[in-house]
Order: sequence, then C-alpha cells, then structure tokens
Amino acid sequence: MARDVDDRLDRCLSAAAASSRGGMVLVAGASTAGKTRALAASLVRTLPGRMLVNPPQDADLRPLPAWLKDRAEQPPQGWVIWLDDLDRHLAASGLTPSLVAELGRAGAVVAATIRANQLRALRPSATDDHGPASKGVGYEVLKTLPVVVDRRWSSHERERARASKDERLVRAADDERFGVAEHMAAGPRLQQDRFEGADGGHPRGYAFVAVAVGIAQTGLSSPLTRDQIHAVHTAYLPGAPHLPEDADRAWEWATRRRSGRAGMLVPADSEGLRWRAFDYLTSPDSLPEAIWRIALQEAGEQDRYTIGITAFRARRNDIARTAWSPLVERGHRQAMSSLGFLMKNADQVDKAEYWYRRAAEQGDLDAMFKLAVRLEDAKRFDGAEYWYRKAAERDDPDAMFNLGVMLYEAGDEGQAEDWWQKAAKRGQPDAMFNRGYRLYEAGRNDEAEEWWQKAAKRGQPDAMFNLAKLLEAAGHPGQADFWWTRFRNRK
Repeated sequence: MARDVDDRLDRCLSAAAASSRGGMVLVAGASTAGKTRALAASLVRTLPGRMLVNPPQDADLRPLPAWLKDRAEQPPQGWVIWLDDLDRHLAASGLTPSLVAELGRAGAVVAATIRANQLRALRPSATDDHGPASKGVGYEVLKTLPVVVDRRWSSHERERARASKDERLVRAADDERFGVAEHMAAGPRLQQDRFEGADGGHPRGYAFVAVAVGIAQTGLSSPLTRDQIHAVHTAYLPGAPHLPEDADRAWEWATRRRSGRAGMLVPADSEGLRWRAFDYLTSPDSLPEAIWRIALQEAGEQDRYTIGITAFRARRNDIARTAWSPLVERGHRQAMSSLGFLMKNADQVDKAEYWYRRAAEQGDLDAMFKLAVRLEDAKRFDGAEYWYRKAAERDDPDAMFNLGVMLYEAGDEGQAEDWWQKAAKRGQPDAMFNRGYRLYEAGRNDEAEEWWQKAAKRGQPDAMFNLAKLLEAAGHPGQADFWWTRFRNRK
C-alpha cells in the first residue's frame, strides 16, 4: 500500500546510493506505523539490484567494511545493510557516523528503522550553551535526520486503502481513531486489554507485561526468561483488594494472541525461552527500582552504556553513574565522555574535564569536542584549539565550525574560511548559514539562498530569519511566510 512518504524515502535512498560516502537512511515512527514495510518497499523500487546484508542484533559491524571490500565483485550494484529496530543493534554494532562513511566507501547504504520513542531516548541531546553545535549523552549516529512515517494515515492514504478491496484494509481505513497499520497489528486491542487486566481479573498477568514493557524502556536489548519476569513482577502488582490469579493463568493471558496476530508478550527466540513486550505497548510511568536493578544485572558492556543513557534521560543520574562506572574502569571511551557530561550538568566541571580528557586521549571524537568546549569556556584557548583541531581532522563538522570561529577571532580568516567550508559541506547548520551569509555579502543571492535553505531545513534559526527576508525582498511572499512561521514556531 503506497504511503505519502514514499517519494521522500525514494529520494533519500537514491541520494545515499549516489554519494561516494554512502549514508544512512533512518525511518522513524511509532510502533505499528508501517516503518519497516515502507522502507523495504522503497528499497525494492530504488535499489533492486543491490545485495542485502541483515546482521543479527548482537553483531559488531566494525569489521564489515573490510568484509564487503573482499567481496566487491559479488554485488554488481552494491550493498544494503538492513538494520530494522536500530536501537537493538546499537549496543553491539559500534555504529558511528564514521563507520557509516566507511561502509559507504565499501559500496554500502545503511537502511534502518527505529521507533520514535527510542530515537528520542537515545539520540544525543543538545543542552550545552553552545547551541546546535553541542553534544549530549547518546549515540551520535542517531543525529541523522529521520524520514518520519506517521502512525495516523492521511485521508489520501485511507482512500487508497479503501480502493484496495482488501476487507481487512477497508475495515482498518474506516476506523479513523487509529492508523491502518496500527489497527491491522491489533495494537489498540492489546493496549486496551493490558490496562483492563489490572482490574479485570488478571492483575498478575498485567504485572508480567508491565515488567517486559519496563525492561524495554531501560534500554536493555536482551529479552528476559519467564522466571526473570516472575521474579520482579510484584513491583507492578496492584494493591488490595485485588487477589492475583495463579501464575500459569497469568502467563497464558499475557502471551495469548489477540485477533490472531500477537500477544502482549511475544517470544524472542524460536524455543520460546525468552520474551519481550509487543513494541506497541509503552508506559509513561517512572520505572521501579527493581526494573533498573534487573536490567543492570542482565546487561552486557554495551547494554550498560545504553541503560545509562535512558537513566540520564529519566533524570536518574544515580542509575546512570552506576551503569557507567564499571565501564570507565575498563576504558570504555563513550562511558567516560558521558560521565563527564553528567558531571558537567551537576556543575562538577573539574571532574567533567577529567573524564573528557581521559576519553579524548583514548581517541573518543565526542570527548575531544566536549573537552575543547570546556577549555574554551575556561578561556584556555590554546588547549581548546588543539582539541578542536584534533576532532576536526577526524571529520567532526561541529569541531570544524568552532575551530573556524576561534581562528577567525584570532585574525586567521583564511584558515577559518577553509574550516567553515568543510563544515558546511558536511551539513553543519551554523556553517551552512555562515556560508550563505558570506555569499550574500558578496551579492551572490541565489547561492546564499541555497545555503540558507539547507541550514533552515536543519533548524538553524538565523537561516530561517534571513531566508524569509531574502524571499520577501525577491517577491516570494508565500515562501517567505512559510519560513517566518517556522522561525516563530521554532522550539
């Protein structure tokens, strides 16, 4: 079934395939929005001759570029690395923007999906005072701009579904409370049954499901056994007067398929030994201590890092510190950098600098940038320039831009321009605005508009403002109004 987002998906995949650096096309949306189906259909339309590699969720992808190069003759039109539910690959994969570029040079495009709530939880947050160029705690590869598939289908999409003559699609399209894919996956039915279970004779079954939902929200990628779920389910048992049903009846209720499609708990292996919550089920409630404890108990090294990220997002700095502390002792660079960020947010800037430096000296790109920002704030400009340069030479566009600013302020306009141009070509929003401004000052308005368009689409507010003024002056009031509105409504 065609979706409104199909054309944009096709363009993104074609652009990544045409680039010598490859790229990652990331499709985000709610559970049951139709992300996987939309991306797979787009791949068939745009890259039908490519060979698909579908790594397991626990695979380390860092050796993959060399493996692909050794087999360069096999796929005449290149490769696609398929990472459905990207969040479940992050812990083990080692996927970074530089690895995506390496894969591109080996002839591969990365095609990935992720649930919107996981993207929000694991994407780096920009909370430093350095605006869009800041780096928070999270996986840098998730800063890729996603193509969003809406859970709620548009009127055009519903009309196409009704015209299909498929009875299931027609029924789903007629129920406008939910998205068509959401309805067909029985998501709303499962969510309703789940919450009715607490008061409807299945309090223990409700608690079993709540454990699995909570575990998923911690960031633990590995599912749990029935015994593990049972061991902590009392944290979710409703209070009196409810008398919990026996465990076997509760398990049958939690795993029973609804509408012939899925249960609230779904098997994660062919033997049915490990279980996870159906992805549609979420909870806005804070997680009990018992859930954090079992997540950390079951977590491997990379899962501990992810759990620390989700704890940090939940303002559980104590859990984040507990998750990351063993990792930093074993030299985990990302954990060092993230622990430094946690210390910075707690106004412990000396400890933050210590951890940034430890990670930077071991080659962590994110930590190099954060350390440079810290040193610049402390007016230790020589050290700041050194670390900005180290990060810029490793292809970090934010470091390129900040290094350019430092060099410009030191009177070295030539070098500053070089770094700004490099940053702009790599999509750094401030650098793209800056590039446009330089062209505007030179009277090259068409080229300035092009760069401001690119920067504005990435949320750069000065670009939105100046682009609106430029379009207004050029006699394009409709386009100008669009950018004035975006500028006023920016977050």
